[in-house]
Amino acid sequence: MVSSIAVLSGFVSVTLALNKAALPLPVTEIFQFPRGSYIEALQFRPNGKLLGNLLAPEASIYQFDVVEKSARKVVSIPSVNGLYGLTEGLPDQYYAAGGNFSLRASTRAAGSFGIFHVNLTSFDHAGLATVEEVSHFANATPNGLWTLNAKTGIILAADATNGVVYRVNINTGVNEITVSDPLMKPPANASTYPSPNGIAVHDGYLYFTNTGAGTFGRVPITAAGVQTGPAQLVAVTAGGNPGGDDWTFDAAGNVFLGENPNNWVSVLPKGSKTPVIIAGGPNSTAVLGPNTVRFGVSKLDRSRGGLYIGTSGGLPQYRSGNFTNGGGVYRIDTAVLDL
Repeated sequence: MVSSIAVLSGFVSVTLALNKAALPLPVTEIFQFPRGSYIEALQFRPNGKLLGNLLAPEASIYQFDVVEKSARKVVSIPSVNGLYGLTEGLPDQYYAAGGNFSLRASTRAAGSFGIFHVNLTSFDHAGLATVEEVSHFANATPNGLWTLNAKTGIILAADATNGVVYRVNINTGVNEITVSDPLMKPPANASTYPSPNGIAVHDGYLYFTNTGAGTFGRVPITAAGVQTGPAQLVAVTAGGNPGGDDWTFDAAGNVFLGENPNNWVSVLPKGSKTPVIIAGGPNSTAVLGPNTVRFGVSKLDRSRGGLYIGTSGGLPQYRSGNFTNGGGVYRIDTAVLDL
């Protein structure tokens, strides 16, 4: 595997075509959990409902109706105490990463993590959700997930502890490291933060955040998910070190980032190396601990650029044990940015 670092030259500084007059964007609350509830990942279903993984206080998945602003527990996974990433394979079949860990002590139980198949194909008409562990890891912390090939059952999993990416065959359970690069590794001064974290594949590159380093990068891969060249630095996150959690592209190629452990959401306009804070901020409580962002799928959300945000309520409270805010789901409308 290639292990040298390169600086990305294909991205150049540009004059942002960003409507800064609209900032900060108003934040609409969709659902608020009690204190101690930590939303880690979001994923829209084909029916327009929104799924959310809970990292705390238990390993469970909730469904949110973003119109009625309500929530319903879909399933709990009692063999682990929290869930990280979430991705859809075949329609209404999902894969969640989970394991045992302590947010307060910033420790993870080696050998406790796995990928769980959550089947919701019978949920709407029969209320049935089935769960099965399909891959187990001996010494890894799968966090961000990405479906590489739904038909063949191949997903990628970012190992947030060891700075590598696994290719996982959910049919056989086999997992193997196919991407490893220094740009993904956790820095010594921020080793408790996921490195790498959120991942996505676009145009032959695996893009990733390194929360501990506060960077956003990419690495070339084959269609089979195997690294073919050195990772490249795309940008430093708006929060610097640490900063940058889960994220998503919009249709135009702009990158929207949840900036946990900071309290803001940023956008990296296509062609730019400088993220801009668009919601929340250093002195704001509008979005406390935004871990994950996903664009809505309804006609209305497509027209207004509705971006949904899952939060922890603020990471420091999980380290101190003094809980003041619960995590929640929120929305910002990004079309006014004119990107």
